[in-house]
Amino acid sequence: MPRDNVILVGFMGAGKSTCGRLLARRLDRCFVETDDMIVARDGRSIPEIFREDGEAKFREFEAEALEALRLKSGDVIATGGGFACREGRMEQLRELGTVVWLAGDLRQLYERACRPGQRPMLDGRPFEAIEELYREREPYYGKAHLMVDTVGQTTDQVIGRILASLRASHAARV
Repeated sequence: MPRDNVILVGFMGAGKSTCGRLLARRLDRCFVETDDMIVARDGRSIPEIFREDGEAKFREFEAEALEALRLKSGDVIATGGGFACREGRMEQLRELGTVVWLAGDLRQLYERACRPGQRPMLDGRPFEAIEELYREREPYYGKAHLMVDTVGQTTDQVIGRILASLRASHAARV
């Protein structure tokens, strides 16, 4: 039986953290961010982990965070951009609750992701490489229960679309 977590997935800059916090507030639920779980457990920032141990180690930490998520029920969970993009990972997330893909225009996502705040996956990569990364991740995101298009939407409008999608699907108690 799926738990009633709401899990947000999507590319960097999709608004998972911002929307997740507001959605949790609106639903009177706890908000959990997988990157924060990793930082709290390891004691280093995400950029430090990437710089000192590399992406492979960070992905191991994500797998550990996924195990910890199995203890969550009724939360709103925002995942890192690559969290769902490992073999079998989306299926595991789907078992934990309703997975919502925050989809958007890649150029807009890229521009938002490039705002202040370090993102190791962007470091020194040209847009074409980011575009390729997005194309690799898209099939994983597409396995979400629901997709919410964020193009041209304010945060409040995105939250409204998420709530409407959740209610329409009866996938979560909202």
